[in-house]
Amino acid sequence: MSDDILDNVKKLLDAEVGDIKILEQIKRAAENNEVISNYERNYVAKLSEQHLKPPEPEPELEPEIETPVESIQEEISVEKEQMEKIEQVTPTQTIVELKPTYFRNKKFMMIGGGAALAIIILVAIGASGIENFGTGLNLEIDKSSYNSGDIISLSGNSKTTLGSTISLFIENSDGEQIWSEDLKIKDNGTFSTLLIAGGTGWEGSGTYSIKAEHGSEQLEITFSFNNS
Repeated sequence: MSDDILDNVKKLLDAEVGDIKILEQIKRAAENNEVISNYERNYVAKLSEQHLKPPEPEPELEPEIETPVESIQEEISVEKEQMEKIEQVTPTQTIVELKPTYFRNKKFMMIGGGAALAIIILVAIGASGIENFGTGLNLEIDKSSYNSGDIISLSGNSKTTLGSTISLFIENSDGEQIWSEDLKIKDNGTFSTLLIAGGTGWEGSGTYSIKAEHGSEQLEITFSFNNS
């Protein structure tokens, strides 16, 4: 079974789909015959079904039975708790911090006025929709657009001197807050979580925003959501 997971993970990494950090962690665990959680197996299976499975002939039309988003959310919460327990038991299985997927262009304008010097940092929003309102706070998602039922992988890092907890929020295209979570920041300054795109407040398609607040630092990124 580990060989199948390792083969699928390698194919997903070659195809550059999913969360690279999570896939690298699963690949390392499979190569070293380490414990692979049910959540990690389900994550690889879902991505493999979406991106690696060959097209099948169209079946006869049958009534669709949709899995309630609330049930999937409960399953994700249970799996996240199991992952946290595994990390506590085997601290060597840590997520490797990679360079940010999304690029931010910064232009520096220096204005001299007497003995005072002010530095204004202008951050241009790239294709990922990252907009930096401060320094020392980074926020990333694995894709720039999602459909209803997709898994959103959210991660980042921040200064631990600002506190051990960071608050995350999601607002829909109408500016309504539809999700929030307080995450504990690890000793190395990183944090991560997973959630399902869909449910109450996710009825409309459009541009959604993710906001992070950590002490005096704030950050906002955007993504496209399709509920068709």
